[in-house]
Amino acid sequence: MRLVADLLAAIADAHSPRALVRAIAATLSRELPIVRLELGAPVIAIAELANNEWRCVDSADARSTQQLAPGLSVVIRGEMPAFCSVPAFRSALTQVLHAAARHLEVVQRVATLSRRAHGENRELRADLERLESPGEIVARSPEMRAVLSRAALVARHATTVLITGESGTGKEVLAREIHRRSPRAHRPMLHVNCGAIPEALVESELFGHERGAFTGADRSHAGLFERAHRSTLLLDEVGELPPSAQAKLLRVLQERKIRRIGGEHELDVDVRLIAATNRSLAAMVEAGTFREDLFYRLDVFSIGLPPLRQRRGDVAALVASLTAELARRLRVEQPLVTRADLKRLEAHDWPGNVRELQNVLETAMILGGGDGLELPDDFPRRRSSGAAPAGPRFSAAIRAAIEESLRETRGKIYGADGAAARLGLKPGTLQSKMRKLGIDRALFTAR
Repeated sequence: MRLVADLLAAIADAHSPRALVRAIAATLSRELPIVRLELGAPVIAIAELANNEWRCVDSADARSTQQLAPGLSVVIRGEMPAFCSVPAFRSALTQVLHAAARHLEVVQRVATLSRRAHGENRELRADLERLESPGEIVARSPEMRAVLSRAALVARHATTVLITGESGTGKEVLAREIHRRSPRAHRPMLHVNCGAIPEALVESELFGHERGAFTGADRSHAGLFERAHRSTLLLDEVGELPPSAQAKLLRVLQERKIRRIGGEHELDVDVRLIAATNRSLAAMVEAGTFREDLFYRLDVFSIGLPPLRQRRGDVAALVASLTAELARRLRVEQPLVTRADLKRLEAHDWPGNVRELQNVLETAMILGGGDGLELPDDFPRRRSSGAAPAGPRFSAAIRAAIEESLRETRGKIYGADGAAARLGLKPGTLQSKMRKLGIDRALFTAR
């Protein structure tokens, strides 16, 4: 009965259908002349010796085995050892192979579940990467990390979001980040500044109109809610909506239906709404200029963006990000930002927030002539008169800053503790500036 014991051990160690077949084949081959053992047949074709070929004992066994294992076939021909004729051996071997059939079913189920789990795991990893990806938002400060955490929590849901914050804090950028992390990200987000639409056209822009609905309506027009079906719609400066549009917006949020101006039929809309404002809607409700019921419909999940003066820890990273973006747009090299420049930028209160910072950097890059930032002497106030780029006089300051960083890093350029990272530059950009200024890294390399 050693063969039966070996079979049981081999079957127990198999963790896939193919491994099970190989284990049975290898074990049986020690004693029996196997000519075929494969996946694919509906039953185990070994149980009784007749004319030197073992088959299933009867059709009932075949049916029961087929239910147990729709995938294992064993055919043996040739001279059989004497012990094969012993009834006890045949009975034991039959039971073992039926056990193999049951084991095969379990293995196949495990393999199926494993494949399914692997696929789900890939999807979860993709979701996690999408949620953890920083996108366009710089969030080094605790204040902005808290903002991004709230955005990540609400992104996967269709909940209405109200983003508040001063002008220039990045409300639209945050709205796009929420959309990018959402299940609707495969469709474009639509955006409208409510304060920029003439009052007479607000309802048409939001809800659409039919041909002939009013003078000049020579064709039908799908509104933003209709076009944003199954996507996201950002209503920026939502506090500027006139009372009539507020009433219609409330109805859309309540019923998820719209009716075009002049239309006879209602249309279902599936829109994830994000509203943004730099005003206090609660104060507007108190003043009677904004509907209280609409306010509560919008203020389901609120996110407040802090002004830049309350997140000074982000200034350095914002400068690096914005100068890189501006360099691409202006088609110039990313400028070197000296510690003195950064100190002046961090000391400013930035009443215009990130938008003001971007404008100051763009001006400074143009004035710097491609060699660095030329912050106006009277910064933060802008110069009233133009100034020619003063690139040459910045070369000495830039050289000094690069050489200082190389000395501190012992000539190391790459890595988080390298000179490029200290200067807020890409390594390739730093090397380009070093070549331009004739700076030899070898002079600073540790010996």
